[in-house]
Amino acid sequence: SKLTRKNLPKRAQNFSKEQLLQAMKKNKECTVKAQSIVEQCLEKDLEQNTFISSLKDINQCHYDDIVQERAILSLCGYPVCSEELKNVPKKQFQISTHSNKVYDITERKNFCSNQCFRASNYLKIQLLTS
Repeated sequence: SKLTRKNLPKRAQNFSKEQLLQAMKKNKECTVKAQSIVEQCLEKDLEQNTFISSLKDINQCHYDDIVQERAILSLCGYPVCSEELKNVPKKQFQISTHSNKVYDITERKNFCSNQCFRASNYLKIQLLTS
C-alpha cells in the first residue's frame, strides 16, 4: 500500500516532509546501533560496564534476540554470564512431582542457572517495549 499522511501515526501526520525524513533517519540509526549492541553481546567475556551502558539503546525485542543468539552459541543467555550451556534438556516441559505442576522450560533452557534466568528476566522488564 502507498504511504500517505493518513497511514501515519496521529502524532506524525502533522510533521513536515523534512521532519518525517529526519525521524526515519534517526530510526534507522537507532536500529543499526541496537544491532551492533546485539552483536557485541554475543561475546563470551562481555564487560559488565559496557553492557550496562548499552542498555539505554536496546528494547525488549533486542534483548530477546541477545538471549536467543547466545543460546544458539551454547552460551548462557544472560549477557554478563560467561558460562557455557551444558546438558541442555531436549524436552519442552518439566513435571514437578513436588508441586504437582507442569512447567514450560523453553525459555529457561537458554540459561545456565535459575539465578541467571531470574536476573535476565528482571533486567528485561526494565527495558523499553519498543
